[in-house]
Amino acid sequence: MQTLIQTLNRDEILRYLGYQGQDISPALEDTLHRCMGRTLEMISPKSLYRRFKIEHRENGIAVLGTPVFLSGQDIRRHLENCEEIYLLCVTVGLEIEREIRTAMLLSPDEGVILDSCATTAVEALADLAEREIAAQCKTEGKNITWRFSAGYGDLPLETQKEIIAAMDTHRKIGLSLTDSLLMTPSKSVTAIIGVTDTTRDPRPNKCDYCNNRAHCAFRKRGTQC
Repeated sequence: MQTLIQTLNRDEILRYLGYQGQDISPALEDTLHRCMGRTLEMISPKSLYRRFKIEHRENGIAVLGTPVFLSGQDIRRHLENCEEIYLLCVTVGLEIEREIRTAMLLSPDEGVILDSCATTAVEALADLAEREIAAQCKTEGKNITWRFSAGYGDLPLETQKEIIAAMDTHRKIGLSLTDSLLMTPSKSVTAIIGVTDTTRDPRPNKCDYCNNRAHCAFRKRGTQC
């Protein structure tokens, strides 16, 4: 589905840029708002999600009716109270990427800000889709887990191939995967969300499962990605 993103969170953009409450110059504020406007004009937000039954096996979790197999202890713990999941895929399109590449050559400062704006946009899109999923589950008296992506913890990044294939994302939302497992467009997110009868997991982030935990710039600044 296509979801309209009308605003971008300025504080999130600044957080991605590494700001921690410093004063922002009028010139930078002007550039920031100009880049936010350009981003909103150029993104093409698209989201896709589907619900599947899962089967817990000794060596992992099979997503029934698909080629997706979720291996690793972290995802098994994450979904231990779930019998169903949603696969979620979102992207904000290629046009904003072209704009970022051009800006990086002509005005690198604006390019960096545009990149942070686009990252904020795709995360906002994933949040919107997650809220839609949560609302659907709430009508059934169920909750959801936070979204877990291939590459978190010991869930292999190669799982991305299976998710992309199962969701037919190239045809439906224009999202593909390169041989090196990079998503195209790069400002895209795929994730697994569990459906559960238990209280929603209160953890606000995925830091405990992140392979980059020891070197994360966000954690060093006292924030989260």
